[in-house]
Amino acid sequence: MAEVTIRISDRTLRVAGIVLCGICLTLLILYFWSSGLFLPKLHLRMYVPEATGVAVGAPVQLDGVNVGKVAAVRLAGASANNERRIEIVLEVKKRHQDEIRSDSTAALLTEGLLGARFVRIQRGFEGSPLSDGAELAVVPTREGTFKDLVDSISKIENCIGEKTSPTADTNHIAVGTSTKPRR
Repeated sequence: MAEVTIRISDRTLRVAGIVLCGICLTLLILYFWSSGLFLPKLHLRMYVPEATGVAVGAPVQLDGVNVGKVAAVRLAGASANNERRIEIVLEVKKRHQDEIRSDSTAALLTEGLLGARFVRIQRGFEGSPLSDGAELAVVPTREGTFKDLVDSISKIENCIGEKTSPTADTNHIAVGTSTKPRR
């Protein structure tokens, strides 16, 4: 059997290596560009009394549309009152800066009953656009707990039980009847 020898010049190998590295670099840049790494960001702050379940990277929504993420959750330095214990730094895409105004409000919410926590910004229309590092006003929220759900179910059961009890029918008063004899 005859041997076949293939010869590739050093110059051809160098050109192929450069082209391959160029393709890999282009794909890497496109990946990071599509993830939003190179897009300018706007950093906003909000202060809350507690931040249980809020993680770095949690979504930030503006009227239900994802516009950024939580960049940091840290203890507030020298807070003036109990309502400002935790500082949450939001990283919002800069293109939404004109939509987040000084009369906008933020709140911490939970997705569903046991879901992850996220930040919802309610858009304002009267104020001026916020600049980088500005503070958002926080609206306190009361979220239902499992105990609240159990209490609600027991109250509904009690109401249904009262409507179907036999003593409920004996308490009716006849309307339009009189005990006086007619003349």
